[in-house]
Amino acid sequence: MRERVHKTKIELKTALMALVALTVCACTTVPMDPQPRPGPVGQVPDRPAPPTNPGQTPDPQDRPDDRDGVDTTIDVPDDAAPYFNNRDGLTLPHMAGRDTKRVALLLPFSAQSPRLREEAASMFQAAELALFQRPDADVVLTVLDTKGTEDGTRSATTAALQQGADVILGPVIARNVLAASQIATPSGTPVLAFSNDQSVAERGRYLLSFPPESEVERIVGYAASEGVLRFAYLGPDDAYGRRVLRAYEEAVARVGGELTAVETYEGNDISVMQAPAKRIADFHRRGRSSATRDAFEAILLPEGGTALRSLAPLMPFNGVDPARVLFMGTSRWDNRDTAREPALGGGVFAAADKDARATFLADYERAYGDAPSSLASLAYDAVQLGAIVADGDPRTRIRRIESPLGFYGTDGYVRFGPDGRPDRGLAVFRVMDGQFRVIDPAPRGPAPDS
Repeated sequence: MRERVHKTKIELKTALMALVALTVCACTTVPMDPQPRPGPVGQVPDRPAPPTNPGQTPDPQDRPDDRDGVDTTIDVPDDAAPYFNNRDGLTLPHMAGRDTKRVALLLPFSAQSPRLREEAASMFQAAELALFQRPDADVVLTVLDTKGTEDGTRSATTAALQQGADVILGPVIARNVLAASQIATPSGTPVLAFSNDQSVAERGRYLLSFPPESEVERIVGYAASEGVLRFAYLGPDDAYGRRVLRAYEEAVARVGGELTAVETYEGNDISVMQAPAKRIADFHRRGRSSATRDAFEAILLPEGGTALRSLAPLMPFNGVDPARVLFMGTSRWDNRDTAREPALGGGVFAAADKDARATFLADYERAYGDAPSSLASLAYDAVQLGAIVADGDPRTRIRRIESPLGFYGTDGYVRFGPDGRPDRGLAVFRVMDGQFRVIDPAPRGPAPDS
């Protein structure tokens, strides 16, 4: 029986790859490292580059007039409608004459980091799956290797534009997002990237990701709705921890709360956590003895995995009762080990809607025989979203991507504003009886007053 199931998976994957080979063109204009990479590889024919002015820094006054989401720098013939997409660009033979949408996926297939290469392979498969599941064969997905570098990203973006890409999907790394934008922005081509570094977002450069700032805002908002006014923070003094702390300070201020205690540590070993954990517990104990209200009523512990299982028990050990103080976390809590940690029972965290993701996880495993990477679902959604943005007058691609209605995909609801940052619909989960239970569902659309 196992042999038959295994054979079925292989046959399905082979069939999927054969179909995608007809509609996906994986290309590059830079030399590839002599190693295997997913997908068919082809040589891009020379095509005229889009109208740009190389070597000259655009004057701010020459930037697109996109205040209302319309890019007036893109020249579209009066008789182009309704087939705006039938213009010069990469077109597969069986798609000739169709209103083709062209999206380019930029991933670090040959990056130095093995983790990045594995992530890229899984994201490619997810994008492939999205293409296979579309009801219409009207999307050309071009897959290019950024090599994980800025130069590689600029080369890949240039190749994508030469092939007539309507939308750039990726890259993953923040500095490479900026590199892609340098090439894409002058042509009016939007970039839908996978970095969670919100500092690289702006109009025309959007982040389809899960920045921790959104999770922090969601969990603080939930705590405030439950009557929490005093907050504390205990977490790592690293890049992630500092981002979370800044977002935490802002979120607490927005709900009219007070951040009464902050303790940090360097490293992820319990030995560096013990002293700051004791200090914050002592502060809480002193506050309880000298005031009618606790020194803090909720504490954010932005750790995950082994580090979280080391940190969390230090709170009750030093006298902070999780039955009295709300333990809070980010999506780093979202793993089975967290659910089994007794000290986190009753704790809450914000993360993506699991119901929306369930179908994608099942489809991916059925097609490829293993679980997707952490970013694979973003690539799946990016293909679907990219096809929507690419469909229609190119002068209003910005308007489509910034639609106030937003989009609903495998990771739930998301919409983008003029700042390029994702406004995610996140659920709030509580750790209960060794599992996660939704106590405040993720929104499936925009708020009524938004």
